Amino acid sequence: MTTASQIITRAGRALGYLGRTEVLSAGDANDGLIAMNAMLDSWSNESLMSFFTLERSFALVVGQTAYTIGAGGNINATRPFNIIRAFIRDVNNLDYPIQVVPMDRWNDIGQKTITSQIPNTLFYDPQYPLGVINIFPSPLLNYTVFFDSTSDQLDLAALTTSISLPVGYERAYVLNLALELMNVGFPMMLDDKAFAMLVKNASEAKGNIKRANIKEVISEYDSAVVSRSQATYNIYSDSPARG
Repeated sequence: MTTASQIITRAGRALGYLGRTEVLSAGDANDGLIAMNAMLDSWSNESLMSFFTLERSFALVVGQTAYTIGAGGNINATRPFNIIRAFIRDVNNLDYPIQVVPMDRWNDIGQKTITSQIPNTLFYDPQYPLGVINIFPSPLLNYTVFFDSTSDQLDLAALTTSISLPVGYERAYVLNLALELMNVGFPMMLDDKAFAMLVKNASEAKGNIKRANIKEVISEYDSAVVSRSQATYNIYSDSPARG
């Protein structure tokens, strides 16, 4: 367990701005908090920096295919940057998969008003300030959709905010914040060799987190293209391939 103030102080020392026993002035500490929040806000766009996958849910409304999400939306929850998996649950607690598709696949659906008891397709449009979750076909029953998204980074309200971090994150915060402090006017007091080592270590610490957070990706294919009753055409024999 650490605090925002402790991380900012260590970052100032890593940059050479502070000596080993020196502490930041009140003004420098506040500037450091701004820089730290800006860095974490940027990291929220990097899915492999996320602490964990967050599962949330919402109830389907009969006939409704689009649901806004964000403060004041149909789903009054933090707007996600992405949706990576989803499924639907009926009143008997039976789960059914939903395919999460990109925009081009969603646009290929010609008649989006088709109805079904169990929708099977989800497209997330990350508009701002409200994202939009699109469902197809249009639901006939009030089932529940569960979806997974990568979590945002921390939002530190004060210097005294306590932070509990997974393995490896504290080092990445300190070393990368040291570089970020330069963007708010902190002078870099290291020689060229020490600064190059700081850059290397900051990149290494961030890379270690991303490697640890890599998830297995299962390849998918369009069954309409690959799973056909007739064999694939053979360009060498100018005829369908034979087994």
